[in-house]
Amino acid sequence: MDRFTSRLQAGLKRVQMEFRRAEPRVEAYRPGRMVWPDLSASRDISILDMSPSGAKITFGEGAMLPELPREFYLFIHGVGGHVSVRLVCEKRWQRAELVGVKFIKKLEDADFERLVAAAPLEH
Repeated sequence: MDRFTSRLQAGLKRVQMEFRRAEPRVEAYRPGRMVWPDLSASRDISILDMSPSGAKITFGEGAMLPELPREFYLFIHGVGGHVSVRLVCEKRWQRAELVGVKFIKKLEDADFERLVAAAPLEH
């Protein structure tokens, strides 16, 4: 397979994923913290994009990647670094430092709008 064909297939796969989403994602660039369900470990993360029902998070390029639990807590920080919301999440996929998560309980519209309307952080 040549380079063009592999890029085309990768692009088509991303488009198919967008069609499967129940809701569109919005760029968020919010800091957060992932906490294991037994509270034995936690990691700083960055939220790249999100919808009321899920998000794409990253540990940062080159970060040492932990073995992730299937379910965990996600604390999303708002303006000023204060925790704005705590969610129970399920890991849906992982590709290197990128992780797709589903929120077990969908965000209320007011919470979602408050999080994505906050001033974006430098990334």
